[in-house]
Amino acid sequence: MKNKKKPVYLPLTHALAWIVGSTLLFSGGSYSAIKRYVKNRHQNVSDPQFAIRSIIQTGPQKEALKTEYLAELLGISSDRPVSAKFFSLSRAKERLLNSPLISHADVKLIKPGTLYIDYTIRQPIAWMEDYENVVLDKEGFLFPFSPFFSPKHLPSIYLGLAPFGMPAIDPERPTAQWGTALQGKYIELALSVLNIVTDSKVADLFSVRRIDVSNAFAESYGTREIVVITEDFMVKHIDGKDVQLCLPRILRLSTKNYTQELGNYLKLREQILEEERKISSLPEGSGSVVRLKEKIIDFRIQKLAFIEEQKNKANSKL
Repeated sequence: MKNKKKPVYLPLTHALAWIVGSTLLFSGGSYSAIKRYVKNRHQNVSDPQFAIRSIIQTGPQKEALKTEYLAELLGISSDRPVSAKFFSLSRAKERLLNSPLISHADVKLIKPGTLYIDYTIRQPIAWMEDYENVVLDKEGFLFPFSPFFSPKHLPSIYLGLAPFGMPAIDPERPTAQWGTALQGKYIELALSVLNIVTDSKVADLFSVRRIDVSNAFAESYGTREIVVITEDFMVKHIDGKDVQLCLPRILRLSTKNYTQELGNYLKLREQILEEERKISSLPEGSGSVVRLKEKIIDFRIQKLAFIEEQKNKANSKL
């Protein structure tokens, strides 16, 4: 019977030395691999062969936004080359949609170094008078107007909101912020009135300047109202010259029957214009464009319309 060999034990000092040596060997190899990866990545980013060199943009509008603005959103610039190999298309789309101006975006990479961006920007339908340089689209999203759009004659909407980004004391009033549509009865009412007065059948008759629904749901019935400011224009030959007359109206409407009351105004408007066509003289020193006294027309009492003319003198401008 053969004797079994006794197991060979490695002395403790030798075992520790072997462990330390192995660790250094493998960690050294890992370090070298990581170093090579970082070096290659840096070379790829700085190498013109891999850098994103141009941006092509398309959409419903031709160059709706400046290419420089899109590049800024994506963190791309000539002095900071971005590698196409490590560029995240999903992250780029997310950055574009974070802009309050952009409602839709799609990003593709055209090799070797061209970025293709297809996007749609929001279209302003009214000024948000609660704030400066803020407009909204038909869905109630807010976004800055200047310097992205050319000057436009837009009506303004006033809701009586808290400072931008701050919740109102009245919980039923929406909070204004980028990227979130205004919601609630105030904005719904304002947009409903705006749709009526900007309808093609009405828009050609007069110009709407302002829609104020800040008191539309006031607790006191006496102060509850929708205020719509409109303007009519008329050219008359007075005192030997052609003069354009601006005829402002302040319409005070009820919250429930505003649709019918706006229809009543269209009927009453013809009678008012007939009276204004009889104007034969103007204040001394009037220019070629004259703004007459405002007429306040209150429709809040059923089947009645109270008309009041402001006492202030007509304003004129050259």
